[in-house]
Formats: sequence, structure tokens, C-alpha cells
Amino acid sequence: PQSSNSDWVEVNAVNILTAHSAKGLEFPVVFLVNLVSLRFPSTHKREQIPIPESLIKEVLPRGDYHMQEERRLFYVGMTRAKEKLFLTAANYYGEAKREKKLSPFIYEALGEGESEKKHSLVTSKNQMAFLDFKKLEKKSKKTKKRTPTRIDYLSFSQINAFNICPLHYKLKYVLNVPTQVGPAQSFGTSIHETLDNFYKKHVNNKRVTINTLLNIFEKAWVNDGYSSKAHERKMYEKGKKILTNFYKKEFDRKVSPLGLETKFKIPLKPKNKKTKPLTIGGMIDRIDKVGKGIEIIDYKTGNKVLSQKEVDKNNQLTIYALAATKIKEKPFGVSPDSVKLSLFFLETGEKITTTRTKKQLIDIEKEMFALRSEIETSDFVCSGNYLCRKCEYKMMCNSN
Repeated sequence: PQSSNSDWVEVNAVNILTAHSAKGLEFPVVFLVNLVSLRFPSTHKREQIPIPESLIKEVLPRGDYHMQEERRLFYVGMTRAKEKLFLTAANYYGEAKREKKLSPFIYEALGEGESEKKHSLVTSKNQMAFLDFKKLEKKSKKTKKRTPTRIDYLSFSQINAFNICPLHYKLKYVLNVPTQVGPAQSFGTSIHETLDNFYKKHVNNKRVTINTLLNIFEKAWVNDGYSSKAHERKMYEKGKKILTNFYKKEFDRKVSPLGLETKFKIPLKPKNKKTKPLTIGGMIDRIDKVGKGIEIIDYKTGNKVLSQKEVDKNNQLTIYALAATKIKEKPFGVSPDSVKLSLFFLETGEKITTTRTKKQLIDIEKEMFALRSEIETSDFVCSGNYLCRKCEYKMMCNSN
């Protein structure tokens, strides 16, 4: 929320504010950050058009009044703390290559002897001095000492996240750390919602045209996460092109989907009585009737197209096939040989189709229990995967 719309003292959250804004407020714990030279105290910026002293009626302060004002702000920041005060600094900021010096205010506040101990702001033996920082060594993925994480439910998104990076999985699905919406997520949401609403109109016997599709897209467009208006416009035009091609090549008026955005949950029962049950869930974009069976279709908005070999081994599709055979309610409740599985790559207009055998469905159940065990005993160390470079949690690990 905007700071002007709430009372900082009453909000149970981390409040980020300037020393100026903190005047008159108190908090149980206060962190004073950026305590290095040229940051606090900041460099004095002279007025672009200085006023001649002969025109100023007030008594001007003598000495370095900028430093005096910065010192007063430092005092204000320190005295906002009721229980604990943390003075923090870093060796480097941003792309800087030169090591920073501690703020002179630290020496003034703590005294020369106290603040020079190992050049550290921390005197507790349990904490590391900021100049003694060492990159954490990667540990083994399993440890007997830690308390296992209890997992009763898994989705393909969770499985995929863990396989790419255990730390990412923990931050997103165990700790529920929120992240900013990125352009790929916004674009994917816009396209999926458009196709869902378009087919719902079609199923309800409403006449749909290309204009219907593009009008739905305009209303469904999510503009979060784009780097600029130009970037947003470019992606919007790309979306229109993708949907136009989809309408011309894929849309068939004779085909009425049996299911759209169909959610499912599959209860898996282990053969070993000591092993607890596991539920696998997810959502299928579209289910069409094909002969006596069904075709499960999943839309892909990314620019990477999988090969037939990769689609034949795709776990997401295997889980969809498992849902189609395990769940008795329609449109499911079919045998494995009656299920077609397709990935539709919207950018290129390619649809790659595969099937699953009964043995593959038995194997995926075993794999899910084994994966659940691996997650529960993981220490959630970052994998260092190449995708970590663009990960929304990259500030929280040492992969970079």
C-alpha cells in the first residue's frame, strides 16, 4: 500500500522508509542500511543556482552544515529503535569494483575501539562479520539431521520447479515467497484465458468469428511485468498474430470440447502400508472427443518446440493420461489406449501428439512416490541450473 494510505506503526510488516520519514515514529527493531562513505553520509550536492549570502536574512550555519544535517539524520534513525538496532553495510554495491569504507558515523556512535573489531559491525560470535563473508559450499542433497518436509500434494508445476532447482521449489511452494509477475507469465495468462473464453462461447452455441477471438484477447490482456510500453505493444501484436493463425489452422466449428481448464486430483495409494498416500493434481487446457476416446491438449506459449521423442517422455502428459484413466467422472474414465495427448505450440502452430501405455502409467506412480521422498529429505540447495540466471529468486541464493 502507499505509505500515505496506512499507519506504518499499525501495519505488521517490514517498513522501508527514509530517515526523514521516520521522524516521530518508533519500531521494536530498526535496521540502518548503506552505512558506508558517500552513501551515509551522502555527498553534498550544491544548489544549481546558489542564493547570494547578502540576500539571506537567516543566520547561516558555520562549518560543514551538510555533514551536521546527515549526522542528525543518523541520530534520528538510531533513536527510532525501541529494542534492537542493527547497523549494516556491504563491501560492494551494484556494479562497483572498489571496496567501500565504513561510514564515519559508525565510529562516532560505537567508538573507535568497538567499531574496529575485525572491521565488523557485529559483535555476536554467532554472526559473521561482513568482511569475513564466504560463499556457502554446496551440501549434499540429503541430510539425516534435518526435519523432513511433509508433502501430501504435488502438481506438475511443483515437480518441474524442484527438478530445475530445489531452492526455487522451497521458496515458491513451501515458504510461499511472492514474486513480481514477469512478461512471459502475463503473456501466457492472456493467451490461455482468451482461448478458454473463446471455446466457452463456441460450446454454448454462440457464433464465433476471428473478431470474437481478438475482442476476447483485448479484454483478457494482462499488462503486468513488461519492461516498457513498447515491449507491451510488441507482445500484444505477437499475441494477435498467434491467435489469428490458431483460428485459421486449428479451430474447427465441428469440434466441441468436452472440457476446458479442467482441474483434477488423483489420489495415489502406495503398495507399502507404511508409506502415506499422495495426491497429484493439475489443470488441463482442453479435452476433445476423438472417436470413442479423448484428446488432451495443452497449450504452450513459449518459443521452444519439443521434439517427438521429448513429447513421448513428457511427464506432464503422462500425468494427464493417468488422470484420464484413474478418475471415473466424465470426461475421464477411459482406457490408456483411448487417450491421445497433444502439446500445441502456439507460436509455430505445431501440434505434436503421443500416447501412453499402461506400464508407463504404473511407472509414473512409482516415480511420484520416489520424487516425494526426495523432496521431503532435500536440503533445498540451489542447483546452479542455467535457468537460475533469470530466476525471480536469484537474489536469495549464491548461484550468481
